[in-house]
Amino acid sequence: MIHLEKKSEEINPLYTYLKDADLGIHNLQVVDQNGIVTVTGEVQEGQSMERVNELLAAKNIASLNNNITVADLSDLGIRYTVNTNSSNLNCRKGPSTDQDIVGKFPKGAVVNLVQRHNATWHKVRNEEIEGYCHTDYLSQVQNT
Repeated sequence: MIHLEKKSEEINPLYTYLKDADLGIHNLQVVDQNGIVTVTGEVQEGQSMERVNELLAAKNIASLNNNITVADLSDLGIRYTVNTNSSNLNCRKGPSTDQDIVGKFPKGAVVNLVQRHNATWHKVRNEEIEGYCHTDYLSQVQNT
């Protein structure tokens, strides 16, 4: 039995569909193998990764492997100050208040951006802790 694998924009219209959505996916690959669609690539923000799921659901893709990764932005040196009113900022294992707390950043602490998961959650780190924090409590430090 021959397994057919469809890849590239010439064969796979889903590639063109995602490319035209202008999600900023670098190294986009779309493979449709026996009805299972696998999407790979890299995005600057996790919202683009989540948008792929929405777009392909709208195309009635029943089986999807979304292997898009969110870029590690650590090398850009983007820093944030914790701007809570008075308490510590919870740092979580994942981007949700349902996720376990892995540590706490004190008010005024400076943390480094690792990933922009979405508009509400960023992955940040300092010397001891790495995890997800709610963006309502992070203010970007302006480089001088």
